[in-house]
Amino acid sequence: MGLVGLNVAELPAGDPAADALLDRFLADCPTSFAQQTPGWRNVITGVDRDEPRFLACRQGGELVGVLPAYRYSGPLGAILTSVPQAGPLGGVACHPNAEVEAVYGALLKGFIALAKSTSCELATVITNPFWPDRDLCTRHLRPDFVLENSCQVLELDRLDAGLGFEDERPALRRNLRKALAGDLYIDEEQTTSNVESWYAIHAQRHREIGAQPLPRELIFGALAHMVSRDKGRFFFVREKASNEMVAGGLYIHHGRVIDAVMPSMRSDRSRLAPNYLLTRHSMAWARERGLRFYNWQGSPPQGGVHRFKAQWGSRDAGYCFLTRVTGNAAPFLDSSVERIIEGYPWHYVLPFDRIGRGNAPPGVVSSRTAVWQARETSGR
Repeated sequence: MGLVGLNVAELPAGDPAADALLDRFLADCPTSFAQQTPGWRNVITGVDRDEPRFLACRQGGELVGVLPAYRYSGPLGAILTSVPQAGPLGGVACHPNAEVEAVYGALLKGFIALAKSTSCELATVITNPFWPDRDLCTRHLRPDFVLENSCQVLELDRLDAGLGFEDERPALRRNLRKALAGDLYIDEEQTTSNVESWYAIHAQRHREIGAQPLPRELIFGALAHMVSRDKGRFFFVREKASNEMVAGGLYIHHGRVIDAVMPSMRSDRSRLAPNYLLTRHSMAWARERGLRFYNWQGSPPQGGVHRFKAQWGSRDAGYCFLTRVTGNAAPFLDSSVERIIEGYPWHYVLPFDRIGRGNAPPGVVSSRTAVWQARETSGR
């Protein structure tokens, strides 16, 4: 596979030399994410049966681009995706000094070829919400299905110096005063017992709202593979009087971006505003590390979670799932949403509104109706 002197080949998963090469490349690539790192790959492969097939683009022997790829086999056939599991980032990473058009072309051509050679019926790539590349990806992938979505992003260098106290919105100031009144404190001990306590809060909160908790293996995989590489961090909030944990969250980071991966709190302690303390502390920590974008994923527009994030000054940043049919899409199109969620847990497959309609016409654009289990309740 080659294009204008470029060569695309797979990076051997788990090979120490290949991982070191990938780490060095991503460190030099300002538009890369934690979800493209070897650590997150190890988290993903510890959760389910995803098979990592990362593609590397070289020019003159030098690595100039990377595209994560995971093959997942389900009851309706196999899919190839650049972003399995929660935390939707992880498309093409291209070195800033490379020929961008050529690198994207080579990697996406290679992605399609890989999907076909490994008998995948669908091949999906996600676009970049911070350094937009939708046009590039669309031009070279030529998708049959497009899902438009958005995440809420705060630019940390635009947040006021008081991290909310100088804000004109009285509700934010009031809740921050409550959070910092002395009833709560931050616990940063990265221990299994702390993660166990927080995961219980996370699972309970999701049962209360009728949502699916994040896989346990993902959370503890992050402790093992991201925290140890300084690519992940857990923050916990405890009540001083009882020393009980009342909130917490996982944050993964790389380059200029930190992702808030489903922070959760005990609903019976909401009066203490622990979610405000958790949010403020994680933002301060990220800004001190020189991170720029605070990505706390997407939330349904006009909902309470969306309003919670917006009060800090966040904005919606758009991105897309682009899906190319590389085999037989009919079993997916003829199926039901429930069957796909059951057979492909935590994997994007197709937009809701294309499923159960038979051989739906290609080239359809959908908005915010992905087959992706609920994970849009962070921060509340």
